[in-house]
Amino acid sequence: MPKAGRNIYKRKDGRWEGRYAKGRDSNGKILYRSVYGKTCTEVKKRLAESILTNSGSALPAILPDKRNLTFTDVANQWLSINSLRVKYSTYANYTAMLNLHILPLLGEYIMQGLTAAEINRFTEEKLNNGRADRKSGLSAKTVRDMLSIIKAVIDFASMENIINKDFPITYPKQQQHAIRVLSRQEQTALEAVLTAGLDIHKLGILLCLYTGIRIGEVCALRWKDISPDFDSLSINRTLQRVKNLGEGEQRTKILIDTPKSQRSIREIPIPKFLSAHLKHFARDSGTFVLATGDIDFIEPRTMQNHFARSIKAANVNNANYHSLRHTFATRCIEAGVDVKSLSEMLGHSSVTFTLRCYVHSSFEQKREGMNKLEKYSGK
Repeated sequence: MPKAGRNIYKRKDGRWEGRYAKGRDSNGKILYRSVYGKTCTEVKKRLAESILTNSGSALPAILPDKRNLTFTDVANQWLSINSLRVKYSTYANYTAMLNLHILPLLGEYIMQGLTAAEINRFTEEKLNNGRADRKSGLSAKTVRDMLSIIKAVIDFASMENIINKDFPITYPKQQQHAIRVLSRQEQTALEAVLTAGLDIHKLGILLCLYTGIRIGEVCALRWKDISPDFDSLSINRTLQRVKNLGEGEQRTKILIDTPKSQRSIREIPIPKFLSAHLKHFARDSGTFVLATGDIDFIEPRTMQNHFARSIKAANVNNANYHSLRHTFATRCIEAGVDVKSLSEMLGHSSVTFTLRCYVHSSFEQKREGMNKLEKYSGK
């Protein structure tokens, strides 16, 4: 029976079947119900409707004795309800964080007895010994993401009247790391490496440097997403490798999905010099831009490896692939591109976010600004 993920299967009779947790019997065994449809999309819709319909009463029916509910019981029900509300990649991330980090430490606690003290001990453990080898801790950002999931489970338990209390969660302070932007000299050196013996991998790096698109977006780009005149491209998909939640299959899989937000679906102009390079590599409209004769598409990890080799050849240090996006934003500001247009090209939700996170004044800009003060010197 082929599986489409999230407990959705194609049956031998050609129909699609989806299963969801409906309740528990007197012995505590989970009772499942099924919905059917002619297509996978139809079953997904019916599953979502069934889960939403039962979300207000499912927990009391599934777990009648609320006094004995553990954090695991409530977290699994929260996951079930959210499985069709969020993207597969988000759902897979929730599942991984719960199974690998949260449930091993908090799963056996009775939900009604859980306190802020246990949550604080969890936070301290993950910050100090959170990695798999327990020799070092996880970053504050990663722990904050875990605490956000814990808070969502607690809020869900409160909404379902499993607990009648609320307590604050203390989030660890997250240090603001300096965002790496290539200097103008570094960018020139990198471009010299990329344009010498230009191939499809180097073309992908150039595309990100001069359009600001993310690595998953360039990997998902098809030739049909580029205008006939090669003067603009449309972003409407992203490609990433995610954990595979299916049973008996590979641990990870490639997922091609819509971008992270509606604002990320956008159209971006292409500089003229880059259009000429694209025309040279153009293929059938349905194929991926980043493809070779041997493979249909290039995944992000492969592009990261090619980028690492390119910056090494250019003698550029301490830069990662996302530095291309930061560099694009900074160069646009230096070139006089208005922030509103830049924000839309980057796919951000607001101009404020663009200014705060992606636009960084270079030392060259500071020097040019200071030189302008000479007119006030009286000389």
